[in-house]
Amino acid sequence: MAGRRRRFYVLLNPREKGINLMGRELEPVEAPTWQRARFEVEAENQGQYQIDVSLPFDYLTSDDEYPVVVVLDGNYRFEAVHGIVNGLGPLALNLMVPAAIVVGVGYPESDGQASWYARRNHDFFGPWDMTDAAGRLVTQVFNAMTAAEGRSDLTLTSGGADRFLSFLGEELIPALARRYRVDRDRGARHTLVGESSGGHFVLHALYHPNSPFHRYLAVSPAFGIPPGAIVRREGEFAAERDDHDVEVYLAAAGTAMTSGPHALGHEVSGVAWVREQFAIRAWPSARIHAELLDGEQHGLAFARAAEAGLRFLLEANRKRVYDDEGIQAWADPDRLGDE
Repeated sequence: MAGRRRRFYVLLNPREKGINLMGRELEPVEAPTWQRARFEVEAENQGQYQIDVSLPFDYLTSDDEYPVVVVLDGNYRFEAVHGIVNGLGPLALNLMVPAAIVVGVGYPESDGQASWYARRNHDFFGPWDMTDAAGRLVTQVFNAMTAAEGRSDLTLTSGGADRFLSFLGEELIPALARRYRVDRDRGARHTLVGESSGGHFVLHALYHPNSPFHRYLAVSPAFGIPPGAIVRREGEFAAERDDHDVEVYLAAAGTAMTSGPHALGHEVSGVAWVREQFAIRAWPSARIHAELLDGEQHGLAFARAAEAGLRFLLEANRKRVYDDEGIQAWADPDRLGDE
């Protein structure tokens, strides 16, 4: 349209001096950063964490409070969830996934891959001697990583899941609430997102009496690692109550049934088992959806599952900004006008 100016941001490595394009040098510009923040925090007896925060696009122009979506393995999965929830900016207007404060919980990137692998194994699992088949496989992978990085100083342990959950609920979320407008009016219905070993931790938290979360999204969870751990936890949890006020989305990659390493984690059968247990328990306040992502592979199913799961879990927070007529008007390209 005549007269309209368009702005382009070029996101480059800060160390890059520029890129030559058609004989002209493109110099990197500083992209807007108010929506994103990164912190490094120290947790007692747990070590240092890298915390990434993504704010909704309308955060500065509204007085709304927002639910928190905590994403495990933040080094690798934060960007995907940020893109789904807040990445579309003004184009989204909460029509797809309702806005939320997205928080990635990861580990210092400078520590390397072997350290990341060891830290998450400790944080995501309860007591586990790792002598079973899955444990031997995890140990083999860890040994290969430490050898490649020359990190003979690292050890592989487990058993930190309860302390990690305490860190999230008693330290991290309260600290975020002091800095950002975190939703407290709806009973702090925060969301926990995890995949694989992180998915196991999501189930661990789901059946923990002191969990700070009410919404749970587990993708390809390592249900069977350690063997029987989630089954025992669910039984102990259910024996003490006749209701469970939670919203749960579970998904498993279909090819995990035919992949030996992932079959050890009982990812597909675990999702089915949890869904069946919810049906058996018939908790009146619970809301749950589970699905098998046919044809998807472990690791590659995350984006698809995260988008579907967050839409399901955050539906109650959706802002009904437009009716059908309003949506059509919003979609009209002429509505943007000239800048």
